[in-house]
Amino acid sequence: MHSIPVVNRAHWLALTLALAGLLIVLPLLNPSGALAGKGPLFARCDTDSGSILVVLYPELAPNHVANFVHLARTDFYNGTKFHRVIPDFMIQGGDPNSKDMDPRNDGQGGPLLVDVLDKEGLAALEKLNGKLDKQGYQGLGDISANLKAEFSRTVNHLRGTLSMARGGHSVDSAGSQFFICVSDKTHLDGQYTIFGFTVSGMQVADKIVFGEKRPGAGQGAAANPVVIKKMTIIEGTGDLSADEKAAWEALPAARKNVK
Repeated sequence: MHSIPVVNRAHWLALTLALAGLLIVLPLLNPSGALAGKGPLFARCDTDSGSILVVLYPELAPNHVANFVHLARTDFYNGTKFHRVIPDFMIQGGDPNSKDMDPRNDGQGGPLLVDVLDKEGLAALEKLNGKLDKQGYQGLGDISANLKAEFSRTVNHLRGTLSMARGGHSVDSAGSQFFICVSDKTHLDGQYTIFGFTVSGMQVADKIVFGEKRPGAGQGAAANPVVIKKMTIIEGTGDLSADEKAAWEALPAARKNVK
């Protein structure tokens, strides 16, 4: 086994201590238990091809829902694109890299620590970074924020399922990218975290998935990716449109209150 050089060991120790302090003093996102019990929780995804309404499952995947809600409320998703679209499979979006005009890095991005902390946490992070800077170390803001998997045995990846994409081979590498299944794909169960289901707008997802692909750019790379203009979180049914309310009422009970 290779030993750690003295300089690298010191750097590693400083970062370890800083991260330990971060975990103690930084309030990360509240698990969505705070959101549960206030009625159904929805996300409306407005795109240039139409709107998709999904119901979120805070009791099934509390950390994934908390992460998604925070990113939506801080406008993280606005301007991102559905960069990967595979017929008979899914549409995938939510990568901050897709906001630029270079499609080559689409699918490789996700949130950093600074994207998932609240105001108090950001202030504490800035203080810690100041201490590191005085000692000649780089700050912690560029560290990726990855979620641990929250798998369920009670739901499956069916048409309309909202699930979180991963950033690599590890099941604990979810960040901001999500996908909506356009057909049943139960082989994904136990590999990706389900955290919601489509209430209305599957016709929009079907339109997106059959968009033109970029030749030679990898499986499902969209040639003209559909833009997410705004992601809106809605608590309760009061702010749903008439059509959305009708779709919600028609949704099977087994899809409404999932634990």
